[in-house]
Amino acid sequence: MKQKPSITELTVSGFRALRDFSVKGLGRVNLITGRNNTGKSSILEALRILSSNADPSVISSILSYREENVDNMADSLRLNEADTLLWLASLFAGFPQSIKDFKPIQIKAKGKQHGFGLTLQLEWLTRSQTQSDQIDLKLPKLLGENWPALVIKSPNGTREISLVSFFQRFPYSSNRSYRSMFGEKPLLQCVYVSPYGGESTANLGALWDNIALSDSEKEVVHALQIIDPSIFAVSMVGGNDPRRSRAAIVRSKNYQRPLPLRSYGDGLNRLFSIALSLVNAKDGLLLIDEFENGMHHTVQPDVWRAIFRLAKNLNVQVFATSHSWDAIEAFQKTAAETTEDVALVRLSRKGDAVIPTLFKKDELAVATRDGIEVR
Repeated sequence: MKQKPSITELTVSGFRALRDFSVKGLGRVNLITGRNNTGKSSILEALRILSSNADPSVISSILSYREENVDNMADSLRLNEADTLLWLASLFAGFPQSIKDFKPIQIKAKGKQHGFGLTLQLEWLTRSQTQSDQIDLKLPKLLGENWPALVIKSPNGTREISLVSFFQRFPYSSNRSYRSMFGEKPLLQCVYVSPYGGESTANLGALWDNIALSDSEKEVVHALQIIDPSIFAVSMVGGNDPRRSRAAIVRSKNYQRPLPLRSYGDGLNRLFSIALSLVNAKDGLLLIDEFENGMHHTVQPDVWRAIFRLAKNLNVQVFATSHSWDAIEAFQKTAAETTEDVALVRLSRKGDAVIPTLFKKDELAVATRDGIEVR
């Protein structure tokens, strides 16, 4: 029986550039295109927040990547309304307008047998309003009886997270999971690949440990052979010494000794991140921001073929962004070869609105043949 995509319809409102956004007809593999500032990365961010059930560490990662994290303000006694609320306010549509004008963020998805969604809102709370008694919040006296909080509403209930906790980088600076303190679990497995290969060696090491000595390890090697057929093995070393970060190494028929993967250039390292992330996203989502980065256009069709095949075999739904015509042509060419449900979503702006135009496989073939702009 053919498995259906996890998400066929996505609705996002009040989040960054996505004031009132909705798209239907999503497929197993989806390529999101559009000019700069049309909300491509915002869609991936919304999916990360939704799939993680608004895990604070995921939200912090999103803010940190966009350099919106206030790391230099370590003294909680200096907190005030501007310090704490502005830290998260950039997530809300209309920023940097008055915080009082912000509408809640709503992220909803439909697909398979059911739908799921989240609502996020900034509010001032009192102790009597707090439902989460598992964490003893030590609040600065200057905040009095009220403090700013992120209120998260989901089908499982409502959570309030003090922004003081976010500000103090608690608890994601440690190995503990904030999510586990609330007994929450991700709504959907999700692995994210950043635009410029910014994944830390610690993160890649954890992904590698999940698949080492399994059939998935062979799939990663096969993916690397798209660029360099001489590679026959890959592994990650280091990590026992905290002063030494982990590193990927490969074995090649052309050399007697293992070589660092970094010595092979950006393309192979980018492909390693994508392939390793894909095999770790089984039964969930893989998000790739700026698919084409580091990869020559001649290898992109084969990379898409590998993504289509593994996504089907591992039941992974893929969302990738790109503004490259080469990547779009490679996507269309490969899509024509598969029986899987694929879609291209072109984003454009009309005033403050982000407008999606969805091309299914047959429509995409006509668009690329006739030179219709889908970037």
